[in-house]
Amino acid sequence: MTIGKLRSFLTCAGVLALGSALGAQTSGKVFGRYTKPLRTVSLDLETGTLTRGPVAHDKTGSTINDFANIDLGGFVGVDTGNCFCEWFDAGTKGYSGNASDMMTDIVFAYCGALLSPASGGPGGTVKLGFYEGYTVGNTTPTTAVAVFTLNGLPANTASSSFFGGFRCFFIQVTFGTMVCFADGPIGYSWKFRDLGLDGTLAGTWPFLSCVQSCTGTGVDAQGMVDLIDEYCPVGTLRATFSFGTTIYGGYFTSMSMAIDEALDDIATAGVFNGDGINNEVITPVTAIVGSTWSAPVAITHPHGAGGPLSLKVRTSTVNGPNFPSPIGGRLTEVLVTGPFLSTIVGAHNGATGNVPVQNIPKRLSLLCQAFATQYTVVGGGFADLSRAGVGTTGTQ
Repeated sequence: MTIGKLRSFLTCAGVLALGSALGAQTSGKVFGRYTKPLRTVSLDLETGTLTRGPVAHDKTGSTINDFANIDLGGFVGVDTGNCFCEWFDAGTKGYSGNASDMMTDIVFAYCGALLSPASGGPGGTVKLGFYEGYTVGNTTPTTAVAVFTLNGLPANTASSSFFGGFRCFFIQVTFGTMVCFADGPIGYSWKFRDLGLDGTLAGTWPFLSCVQSCTGTGVDAQGMVDLIDEYCPVGTLRATFSFGTTIYGGYFTSMSMAIDEALDDIATAGVFNGDGINNEVITPVTAIVGSTWSAPVAITHPHGAGGPLSLKVRTSTVNGPNFPSPIGGRLTEVLVTGPFLSTIVGAHNGATGNVPVQNIPKRLSLLCQAFATQYTVVGGGFADLSRAGVGTTGTQ
């Protein structure tokens, strides 16, 4: 996902509070207007690497945005911290029509009042959750597809609070393993884990977005409404609230969030027959990320009652040249091109054979990969090579 040009509010003030004054309450939600530019950071969940600014990732597959709610209206919102409150936002994923439903990364905006880790502080902390089937007013969360905590996020130049000083950021979080996340009604949550120096409100909170274009009217086509479910204490629905239309206009009772997923890619599978020297025939089987794979072979030469098999896998699409076999002196075709991936060991019964089923991880880097496979069949005094199986990995 390209985060794009960030919205900037170039006035001198930092926050103009529009909620109840903190001194008049001991808990509860507060919102305010943020008027400074946002910074950009990127986080790789697999390595834990946090980088200032956008980061380019090595990948073979492509991504597409399937939920976009990052039209910032210039407002931020916070609730009681120290794990007491959690907000849930509801929407509808799937406007792109992409069918892979494999979440690769997210983008959202947040603010932090605690001292940044780069300056020796704890930084920001938030627990995020993503749910299938969630609708506004759910008394409990529905099917969880991903729940994780982000610690040590870039935050402020000194530890403070919501009504002190803080800074706001756009962050792109990339998953090491893609997350299966079905289209349809969804929910995403923000648990206020830390605590600002005021001792009541959280030290890290979400930047709010308009539920439609901030310059448009009405709700958008992603099922967003101007409501957030508030669970306080966590697990108990306390209220379904709206900050409402303010003197500044807009409908901003929504937490910013954008979701990318792997672009649909059809897996292919076939057989490279070469010049027909190799008789054992491998069965083409598509390799789909997040699924299982194993390609059987039919034995045509007499190998007795059975024997071992080994299947070599390479990132290649063609066989190598013909050359004399070390057993029997006959010509054969050997898979020699392309980087070597693995050898999988199995067995045959003299007529058919297979190797154990392999799990293909849900990784974006494994999409659109060309591969080739070839069996070595041993038994009854013979050692033969099969024809090559070829294909490309995909999402379906």
